[in-house]
Amino acid sequence: MHNLVGIIRTESELQRALVKIRELKERAEQTGVEGNRQYNPGWHLAMDLRSLLTVSEVIALAAIERKESRGAHTRDDYPDTSPEWGKSNIVVRIGPGGEANVSLEPLPEMQAELRELVEGEAKVGA
Repeated sequence: MHNLVGIIRTESELQRALVKIRELKERAEQTGVEGNRQYNPGWHLAMDLRSLLTVSEVIALAAIERKESRGAHTRDDYPDTSPEWGKSNIVVRIGPGGEANVSLEPLPEMQAELRELVEGEAKVGA
């Protein structure tokens, strides 16, 4: 994740990360730990491994979907911020078979007083 899905991203790196994550998910199916859970940090890591890989996959999928730079996460291949992307959330749901499904969902409408504050901040910074 640090090397391929860091702060500055490109689609080719994100795609490579997905391949590696999916390979690790396959390997994780064979993961086991000797001993018991008392005073055994390996036990807890093994228990967390599948969740860590799922979260990594979801982050990479969402990053591939967003074709812009926003906030601290920069896409070298999409350096500009798009107002259209600011109107949607990228939602990734894990299906019953474990497959990840990506969709765009509209953001809920911002409360008027918050919108005024945000728009006022944008005007001050301009």
